[in-house]
Formats: sequence, C-alpha cells, structure tokens
Amino acid sequence: MDLVRQLLLKLEGIEKGPHDVLLIAGNSEEIAVEGRTSDEIYFHLTKIEEAGFLEHVGSGSMTAVTFRSLSWKGQEFLDTIRDDSIWKKTKEKAGSASYDILAAVAKAVLKNRIKSLTGLDIG
Repeated sequence: MDLVRQLLLKLEGIEKGPHDVLLIAGNSEEIAVEGRTSDEIYFHLTKIEEAGFLEHVGSGSMTAVTFRSLSWKGQEFLDTIRDDSIWKKTKEKAGSASYDILAAVAKAVLKNRIKSLTGLDIG
C-alpha cells in the first residue's frame, strides 16, 4: 500500500488543465518511484484505477491508464492517509490488510487525532 499512497500523491501533484486527459504509463517521469520498476508502477496504477480512485474518462492502452483527476473516492482516501504520522500509525495497526480495512483504520486514526487536538469527538 506504500506504493499506492506514493502514486496517489504523485498523481494529485501533476500540473495540468482541468479538462486535460493524460496517458500515464508505468515509466512516466511524473510518477517515477525510486526502487520500483515500471511494471510494478503500472500494475499498481491499474489497481488504483480498478479501485475507482481515478476519474474514469475512457480506455487507456495496454501499457497506460487515462488520467484526468482523482475521483471523489480517491481524493477522500488520499486525504485520510496523506499525513505521514497518520499513515505510519495506520500501517502499524492494519498491517497488510485490504483497502477497506486500511481505509477504516486510517479514518479511525484520523478521528482520534482530531479528538486529541480539538477535544471534538466526530464519531
């Protein structure tokens, strides 16, 4: 899941117009991750797409995914795990659990942090 988080952060940071659609391949410079192969990156990009984290704009190619922006679901997940300390605590508690479990744990960690900082219990 570390690579998924890194890729979501990189995708969010790509500068482009609001209506631009990019083809992102595993070897695209914008999403290069040190120590990871283009095949690993492409595999995880397809999983990010399958999870519904990208706004679907049509078919890519056999070696790239289409990208306009993160979907609401993708942005929400990224916002939950963006903070390094929350991500670290989430991984400690959830280990290598599925996305659904990881997302639930991340939300719980974030809620606990908000409560400790503000005193508000947001459920």
